[in-house]
Amino acid sequence: MSFLRIAQISQVKTSNLVESNALSLFRRFSLGSILRQSAIGKDKGHPIEYMLYLMLIIILQGSRSLFSGIASLQAIKLKSPLNNMLNNEFYNWRNLLYRIASRFARLCPTPEGKISALIIDDTAKEKTGRHVENSSWFVDHCRKAYYMGYQTIMAAWHNGVVTIPLDFELKIGKSRIKHANKSHYHKGTHTEQRQRMAKQKKTKIAESFIRRAMQRGFRFRYLLWDSWYNNSSSLSFVFGTLKAKGIDLVAMVKRDGQRYLWGDKFMTIKELYRVSGKWQHNTSTGIMYKSVVVAVLDKHSANRPELQTVLGYVRMCFFRYPQHKRYKALICTEVSLGEMEILSIYLRRWSIEVVFKDLKQYFGYDQSKSSKYAPQVADLTIRCVFYNMFCSLKYDYPSKSTEQLLIEFYSEMEDNWLDIFCS
Repeated sequence: MSFLRIAQISQVKTSNLVESNALSLFRRFSLGSILRQSAIGKDKGHPIEYMLYLMLIIILQGSRSLFSGIASLQAIKLKSPLNNMLNNEFYNWRNLLYRIASRFARLCPTPEGKISALIIDDTAKEKTGRHVENSSWFVDHCRKAYYMGYQTIMAAWHNGVVTIPLDFELKIGKSRIKHANKSHYHKGTHTEQRQRMAKQKKTKIAESFIRRAMQRGFRFRYLLWDSWYNNSSSLSFVFGTLKAKGIDLVAMVKRDGQRYLWGDKFMTIKELYRVSGKWQHNTSTGIMYKSVVVAVLDKHSANRPELQTVLGYVRMCFFRYPQHKRYKALICTEVSLGEMEILSIYLRRWSIEVVFKDLKQYFGYDQSKSSKYAPQVADLTIRCVFYNMFCSLKYDYPSKSTEQLLIEFYSEMEDNWLDIFCS
């Protein structure tokens, strides 16, 4: 993102830059108090809050990397303190992100009549160096190509108006890069624990996200994810745990050979599509739809469908968009909902794609060039923290885009720099 910037005012000391609109934003979220509660701090030297402020300036400037951002601010002497903060394996960055998100939930509650949801999805985190810690091979299904690095699996909370990052894991794959460095973090530290979690399956990581969000007091009516998170263990968790708490799943399903129980017959999705009846037509959107209620079977209980246990019942909906020949299939554990209601709820899942886009385009998702795992976790956490803070501004001014809010915020900061310089 390019901003209209005045010339660098090197005479303005970096310590005076805190006297700006960023300070009011930090105070709104009680950032200093939250850092102390999360045990993220230093006994001497530059405080962590000031290091975060420095990173915010680098993000708003749109620098190519953290080092180039520090160089443009003529603050090379702060490189070591910033690196020490990011490389600290004892800091509980997950706790910080959850506390900021909780503060956001209090400042921007779910409006009356709106639906809250927890959305889980993943995106690529490419790292091209041969010696990057824990670097693995992954498949990007959108581009249909392999890439090196990590897979960012993220849980986002949607309050009916905006969507914020709640939790994430930098997934470590099984297909490691041949020359990738092995990390050596002390057992029991925050980074070592996250590293162990990142080696688990995607569905296990998603389940830990859901449990952690509920333990932290986040309320959501629906759980949304795509077809990659559907398997017997995750669906068993949905029917066995979430349904009892009033949380329903809305997810897309693959057109594969998985069998479902319809009446006394075991059918695949393609067979259910043929027996589900005639298309109904939505006049306002032109979308055609139909559905059927089926039972989901536990594949882990037996090899043959007739011996598999029933996990629960879902409404399987088929949709065909105008000018599209292929249909899409969704399942919803709340069978009383209509087809268009289910589609309307599932379309909220797209908001996490907007989060990914904003993080990559405006918040420096790839600014960190470190080859170590710990600073990658810390760096992305800090960017998610700033994203949540700016989402509170977006909640207050829903008509403004993320880019517009950032430009206005940075312009006000530059005016403040000029005032300090002139005085």
